[in-house]
Amino acid sequence: MASAKTNIGQLPPGFVSPFKRVEMKGTHDDLLACAAMLCGKSMEDIKKMAVTLGMPANGPFYMDEVLFRKILFNLSPLAVSDYKDLTDVAALPDVAVLCVDYDKHSEACRHVVFHHVRATEKTPSFSYTVDPNSWLDPRSHISTDMGHLNLKPAWYLEITQRPGTTPIRSSK
Repeated sequence: MASAKTNIGQLPPGFVSPFKRVEMKGTHDDLLACAAMLCGKSMEDIKKMAVTLGMPANGPFYMDEVLFRKILFNLSPLAVSDYKDLTDVAALPDVAVLCVDYDKHSEACRHVVFHHVRATEKTPSFSYTVDPNSWLDPRSHISTDMGHLNLKPAWYLEITQRPGTTPIRSSK
């Protein structure tokens, strides 16, 4: 017997995300993968820029929002806010990087790209995430279903267009 709801989490028919999913390569490079998705670049290009900006080329590294902001500034027309508390998904900006699945013991989280698409005459508004994590069920890689994310507590970085710059791509 077939399930009545087989498209749970799928994007609306005909919609193509402007953010191509980039899978993280290691265990701690999810924020680098999010930068690649937002900039429309490869992980190699993002890592090259990160190393130019001070991240170690080899060995352990800590990726914070300051380095993330510098990468996006150098490779895109985008601006990045400081971390803000996520209180309600409905209150998120149109584009953000969510810091989810927080572990209080390691004080670590993981990052995903969030995109809210505004309604048009033909399509109602909806939101989805693009998740770079390799261990997830593929249905969660690009999904309107955020049930696999632990959003308590969670934070976000708002992503906006820098004034006076040309967009990389349209989100429509």
